[in-house]
Amino acid sequence: MEEDRSVRVLHVDDDEDILEVTRAYLELEGLTVETATSADEGLDRLQAGGIDCIVSDYDMPGTDGLEFLTVVRERGLEVPFVLFTGHGNEAVASEAISAGVTDYLQKGTGGEQYEVLANRIRNYADQHRTEREIERVRRRYELVARAVSDVIYEWDSDRDHIAISSGYAEHFGTDPPDDADVGWWLENVHPEDRERVKARTDEAVEHRERSVTVEYRFEHADGGYRHVSEDRHHVFDDDGTVTRVVGAFRDVTNRRRRERRLDALHEASRDLMTAETVDEVVTTVSQAAEEILDLRAHTVFRLTDCGLVPEISTDHAEELFDGVPTIDRGDGLVWDAVESGEVESYAGVSDQEGLLNPDTEIRSEFYVPIADFGVFVAGSTAPDDFAEADVTLVKVLVANAEAALARVDD
Repeated sequence: MEEDRSVRVLHVDDDEDILEVTRAYLELEGLTVETATSADEGLDRLQAGGIDCIVSDYDMPGTDGLEFLTVVRERGLEVPFVLFTGHGNEAVASEAISAGVTDYLQKGTGGEQYEVLANRIRNYADQHRTEREIERVRRRYELVARAVSDVIYEWDSDRDHIAISSGYAEHFGTDPPDDADVGWWLENVHPEDRERVKARTDEAVEHRERSVTVEYRFEHADGGYRHVSEDRHHVFDDDGTVTRVVGAFRDVTNRRRRERRLDALHEASRDLMTAETVDEVVTTVSQAAEEILDLRAHTVFRLTDCGLVPEISTDHAEELFDGVPTIDRGDGLVWDAVESGEVESYAGVSDQEGLLNPDTEIRSEFYVPIADFGVFVAGSTAPDDFAEADVTLVKVLVANAEAALARVDD
């Protein structure tokens, strides 16, 4: 935001004496004042930008103050506009309000009127800067949201109300309540995360941090929780009170799941490094594949003179095949992987020629060769059930298994 920059005022009046007197008083109040003696001159100055508030007389030759205001608004300039005139009446005030004037003050005598004018200018300018900052942040988050499906929200402290974008239901299974507030939000934060999130929020407010990122679990309509990463922007008033928060949060559950799986794979890798027998290695690989990677139907085959012999299989794989068979040399698609040493993956394995047993319920399958040992085979009864990440993680697991197998006794 720009609150460290002096408030810059454009004062438009055809009376140069009034311009000079007003400038003197306003600059004593710490404002920066530029002047123009006509609406046309004022419009030229506005084109250069940098004006925080317009103060204009009403009764001016040529274009009067209301016509000036109308042109300003027609050009899309929402800068605060104060009509400061000695020739007003109720009709003029009403017309000015209809035209979008920010405030209407009648000129008087004495210095107090300038103090009032200065205070209002400062307040309107601060408010306008805040609104511009919020709009910039909102546009930035909306651009990000279109790219990554973030949920955008805005919290208004005056009403304790959270306005949430339409993407919420897609992520959390239901629409947010119309009266969403801070209490509702905290209730949906996982109980184990709630105090940590509150403490981080309090810390950010205490130190007037404008941008904050925090991760936590947020309740889904199904009763479970989704991991979310929230980026928020705080807007403070002069007293350090948060008046607005504009933010975006995204579902990072899949990312956190991948992180947990990688951490668990690292642990399995350490177990492989301490394994002393082939049986310990293949058992560790199978347990990791089932418990960490959720590959419920898989088999580790060992290459022998007779073919590929199942060294270890999950119970689900045994059920699907009614006992996992030995695969004779040259039979089935798995031999393509064994002979080439390359990973093979089939989203629709039942449509492939050379399928060893087309009568099983297996619909998708992938094979990862284990150098100098055999092959890892995983299957599923659902077509196209394996993501690229699943295959990649198995490749990591198999690479560690190859290193372990190279040094253990058979």
